[in-house]
Amino acid sequence: MLAELLVQAQQHHDQGATLHILESFTPKIKASLRQVPADHREDLKQELYVKMIEVIQTFDISDLK
Repeated sequence: MLAELLVQAQQHHDQGATLHILESFTPKIKASLRQVPADHREDLKQELYVKMIEVIQTFDISDLK
């Protein structure tokens, strides 16, 4: 499922697929952010999502097809 979304996000520039991938990681991100001081959480959350989008766009999907 996640592999299919990754392929869609890259090959078809499907923003919905990218969003679905990000949403699937949201619970883990929220849990991890609880370990960070409250005044840094929002900035870190934004940086994490930006990095995830970069990884989604550059991940080697050649083995997934």
